[in-house]
Order: sequence, then structure tokens, then C-alpha cells
Amino acid sequence: MAFQSIGDILRSPNMLEIFREHGVDVDHPELCALQAKIYRSKSNKEIQIAGGGAKYIMFDSLCLWEGKKKLSATFKNWDPEKQHNSLTARNLKRHINQLTKIMNNHPKKAVLYGPPGTGKTMMSLAMMDYLRANGKTTMFVSSTELVSLFWQSYKYKDAQDRKEKVLGAMESVDVLVIDDLGTEGGVNSDKPVQKDVQQAINQIATARYDTNSNKVLKSTIVTTNNTPDELSLIYGGKTISRLLPHNPYNQFNFSELNDIRE
Repeated sequence: MAFQSIGDILRSPNMLEIFREHGVDVDHPELCALQAKIYRSKSNKEIQIAGGGAKYIMFDSLCLWEGKKKLSATFKNWDPEKQHNSLTARNLKRHINQLTKIMNNHPKKAVLYGPPGTGKTMMSLAMMDYLRANGKTTMFVSSTELVSLFWQSYKYKDAQDRKEKVLGAMESVDVLVIDDLGTEGGVNSDKPVQKDVQQAINQIATARYDTNSNKVLKSTIVTTNNTPDELSLIYGGKTISRLLPHNPYNQFNFSELNDIRE
């Protein structure tokens, strides 16, 4: 009876007029109900992401930021006009934005390659930001910090435990960014830590790709100062074939951009 009385009050002419004044379409109840459902869904998603649902908190805690400094970026604040070749920068931003929207519904691989300081890392963070806002779990891993974690794991049990958690998360997170891939290779690639990291990267690439159906299972975004061919020399063709995209549309060359770091 009490609920019925409340319903009668809400449907009274005075209350309906108040709702109209606040933009509620009370004259079309079906549309009003649909709008309310959309609003609730959006609000719940924002609360989950902003408030840090358990899965978001777990992946956030396992990110490896270079210098332990967390970074963030959006497509809005990635400014192509900072580049001398602003046309190329605008085209890169547009194409990456388009691919990121596709990744929202279909997991994809992407690689951003070119000289240091051209905005690759910040662009990968913008991609992460967009996909996280649409409900995807995200994780950022600096290659140099990953190597450092491996070194520590040889000496300390807590570092060993954290390394295992990081590697497991890298396999399962919806969207993984591996930043500066290749910096751990090169002239020191014969050292045990480099070999261990390369083996781990191979396992992660395999876990995120279904080799039976040739299908990407989880989105992976790689930034690197190396070309794909150079990465193949460091990691081997099999690993890079699984980790990097074959589709040229998903390969973004920043070599025509300038170093904009101060």
C-alpha cells in the first residue's frame, strides 16, 4: 500500500510538472525507462572504474612504470600541433583513435615504433585510457622495469613473488601495453636476465594469441624504438610474429615526427 501511494504521488500532476522542468520526458514512459536504464548502466560502469573494482585495482597494482612514476594521457591532450610535421601527427592520431575504437569490441595487436620522444608512450596511454573507460582492464609494463624486476627476483623472495604475479597478469589482462620493447636486448642480450625476459615475453605473446585459430585473444599494444625487423633479431621471428600485428593498418610509424621532449 505504501509503495502504491508513493507511485500515485510520483504520477500526480504537480510531480510530473516538476519532472518536466528538469528535462524528464514523462510523456513518453517507454523512452523515459530506456534513458533511465542507459543512465544506470553508465553510472555503474563509471563507479566501477573510478572507484577501482577489484579487478582494476589488481592490474593497477602490478603495472611497472619507468622510474616508478605513473603516467596518464588521453586522446584529447595528445596534441599533433606540437610537431613540425603536424599533418603526419594528425593522421597518426586519427588512425590510432579509429583502431582503438575497434579494439573496444575486437581484441587487436598494435605497434607504435620510431625514435624516442615522439609521443609513442603517451599515445599508448591514451589508448589505455579510452579502453579502460569502456570497461577493459588495462596494464602498463615498462621493459626496463621488467628487466629490473627480473634482476631483483634472483636475490629477493618478495621480488620473485611479484614477478610471477606480474607475468600472470600480463597474460590475462584485457589490454596490455609493453613500453620500449627492445631496450633490454642489444649488446647485452647474452646475459641470463635478457634471455629470461625474452622467454617470458614469448610465453606472454603465446598466451594472448590463439595459434590454433590464428585469433587475437587479448589486445596488446607495443611501443618501441626498434623496427619490427630489428625486434625479430632480438626476440626471434616466432615471438614477434605472435606479439606484433601483421596488418599494416595496425603498425604506426612515428619516424617522421620530432623529439618534443624539453
